[in-house]
Amino acid sequence: MDINWAVCRGGGLERMECLRGAKSACRTWPLDAIMLSADRAGRSMAGLTVTVCLPPGAADDIDGALTAALAPFDQNGDNPVQRGMWDSRQIRGGSDGHGFAVVRGYEDDLRLVHDEPYYDGTPTPSAPGVCAGGPRALLDFSRPRAASERVVAASWDLWQHLTAVHPPALPLSVFEDRWDKDPYAFPGGPWADGMLAAYQAQPLIKAFIHHPWSLGLGYPDTSIVAEHPIIGFRGSRADYIRKFSRGLWEMDVLTVDGWWRESGGRAFHAYCDPDSCTHQFPEPTVWPGSEAYLSQLPHDTILVRVHCHC
Repeated sequence: MDINWAVCRGGGLERMECLRGAKSACRTWPLDAIMLSADRAGRSMAGLTVTVCLPPGAADDIDGALTAALAPFDQNGDNPVQRGMWDSRQIRGGSDGHGFAVVRGYEDDLRLVHDEPYYDGTPTPSAPGVCAGGPRALLDFSRPRAASERVVAASWDLWQHLTAVHPPALPLSVFEDRWDKDPYAFPGGPWADGMLAAYQAQPLIKAFIHHPWSLGLGYPDTSIVAEHPIIGFRGSRADYIRKFSRGLWEMDVLTVDGWWRESGGRAFHAYCDPDSCTHQFPEPTVWPGSEAYLSQLPHDTILVRVHCHC
């Protein structure tokens, strides 16, 4: 996960020493700062997000159009190494706040594109008013934080719903205190197969952290030993949304005419060897940023957020 690389680059032994020798430091990371660090990474060692721009005619076969557009950049294909950008991919953005806010009144429009299930088949429903793509005219670019705000609001609402149907959960500190007093209390130690497993097995915690609207914080694969920030949050729904919403980082863009523009500025043409490409990337005189660029495309251009593993 991006969070791992943003705030904890060490291996298992380093993290164990952090917990054993300086537990307070491990537990006092400001979770809003962690979210910002992860978001600003944009492109991590595990993957990247690219917005694929498709022509209007792709509406009848989004999957086929994505396959064709992304094929020249497939690391598993017969492509130049320098042009390889991904080895697996999924449509992603509606469930995690990295997608698009939907223009009010079009939330149920069938032309919208939504997230694919996780690799294990688990559904990833879009948060209300958010999607992974669709015709540009249906996507609201007026407020950069709108998609994030709506997903964070969904996170809050999900927690309120789950607390009403599940028994209360013990805080993580109870499990940490038990482990402090008895290092053998959890056979697997303090990590995912031990103390954290016991904490996360509680019905309320399990139901929340395994839902995509928990936004990955507090999930078993996260190397940060901390509860989800909603747990024990002292403030209103509006306070929570304001604190944990964030703008989008600069994303890669794959243009309709086959240019993959990296967030850092480099561009690769779909059908050229990067070392001998004679095409001139038609970059605006001033690159306004990926979201501003997308907002200026023709209204019937289809935009799709795709998370790529690379």
